[in-house]
Amino acid sequence: MNVEGHEVKTATDGAGQRCVLSRPVRATTVEFRGEPADVPIMCDTVLAEICKVVDIAEAGGDAAGLRLRTGGGAMIRVVAGVPAAAKAAPTATHTLTLVLEDAGALAPDQAAAVLDAVRRLPFTPVEMDALRRQMPLTGELPLFLPANCLASVAPVLTVHHMTDFLIMVETVRALGVPAQAITVLDKGYRYQHTHRVDAHLAAQGVRVWPWTRTADALADHAQRAAAMGRSGLLIDDGGYTLPVLLTERSDLLPAYIGLVEQTISGITKLENWQRRLPVPVFSVAESALKAAVESYGIADAAIRNVLRLLPDEKMEGQPALVVGFGRIGEQLAEVLRQRRMRVAVYDRRLVRLIAAHERGFLTGRCLTTLLRDHHPFLIVGSTGRTSLRGEHAGALTRDCYLVSTTSRDREFAVAELAGEATRVEDAGVLGTRLHLPSGAVATLVADGMPVNFHHAESLPNSYADLILASLIVGAATLATPGHSFQPGHNLAETDTVLEGCGLLERYYARFGPGNGA
Repeated sequence: MNVEGHEVKTATDGAGQRCVLSRPVRATTVEFRGEPADVPIMCDTVLAEICKVVDIAEAGGDAAGLRLRTGGGAMIRVVAGVPAAAKAAPTATHTLTLVLEDAGALAPDQAAAVLDAVRRLPFTPVEMDALRRQMPLTGELPLFLPANCLASVAPVLTVHHMTDFLIMVETVRALGVPAQAITVLDKGYRYQHTHRVDAHLAAQGVRVWPWTRTADALADHAQRAAAMGRSGLLIDDGGYTLPVLLTERSDLLPAYIGLVEQTISGITKLENWQRRLPVPVFSVAESALKAAVESYGIADAAIRNVLRLLPDEKMEGQPALVVGFGRIGEQLAEVLRQRRMRVAVYDRRLVRLIAAHERGFLTGRCLTTLLRDHHPFLIVGSTGRTSLRGEHAGALTRDCYLVSTTSRDREFAVAELAGEATRVEDAGVLGTRLHLPSGAVATLVADGMPVNFHHAESLPNSYADLILASLIVGAATLATPGHSFQPGHNLAETDTVLEGCGLLERYYARFGPGNGA
């Protein structure tokens, strides 16, 4: 949490008159769970992060925190405490607040970096134990897979930087991959705990690259993997890596033995290569396992986050339009209908449009006509490709919210839509408002990025557990010498592996009948 305010003091001027002095004070507060002994460790971590940004001239402190002065005269305090409303927080919750009392000679970017230092806290043993309990399928894979089954590979992990990812990385390491053999691509989403996740990975020695430098990251990884006698392996969520190798760095393809892909969006990005893919693809994205479990969870998480971002809006009775009636789209339509919205559906594939019609949804062959005649208050895109373009802006004649569940800002042609607007307005955490010639205001929620990840953890970890475990099973399969997967898609083989590896049995034992509930 960021807070800006003023520190107010009274003083006496040279004429003996009392006066009021005010100076801006900025603060950032982070909560973490841990033992009392973790508090000074976290304070030391924050100090180390601050020292990466500025030189500290004086430092002092006690059990309550630190007081620092930089060489340029900036005054910084780090204060340890507990939440003001203890009953509103989990047990063993502590707070660290970084207060920039005086910016001194700090440039604005330095001041921002100092305030962010307190966000970069690794997770405590208490927090990691809680995550392990939430993700037993992933965490216990070393008990069921062959020992060191990943010892021959060096994985590139492009997975959402949420807390569940830490258990996935921990399991990959337990299966024979040292931290220095792992590369992580940070997708740059506004996750709830992204800074802490990155800090935890860095503390382990995992190399983290921004997704905007994917080509450089893949080249660096190939070199490091070769030096360790390992083959590169891509584990992706959204098609970030293999398309870059195919289009920009085909010379690196021999360094990578395969791809495990989690999302339909990632599979869609490979369409141009069809049967010419040079490496085997283990498609968790298209698996029967993922279809059985995850789609409803994603739809529910997306709509719950929309409700959180729009607390003053009434949804019941309002018209909604779901664009794309695939696995997630059909669940979105049902969730919105359960919210008592009047739901219409569009899909460019007639077979899916008929499926929506048969389930009682309003449908139409023309997206523009549906937009104009249904007057949707909420438009949710889930096609995995670009669905709403500038040409559709003229059909938006009422105030509405545009919500995406597709990777990155691909679902809506943001630049085209902004080009049709008479004014573009920053709506803060909500997103971007487009003032259209019709007088309507279309709000791009989360700036067109997937709403389920927007300042949120998306799915509960118990949902994600099965999918992340499946990704690791896919990696272990492709790392096994003599596997049966051929270059290109291997849908039937993927289903055979996932349905025969024991994950579903353990999942059913946990959540099915007779689980002690």
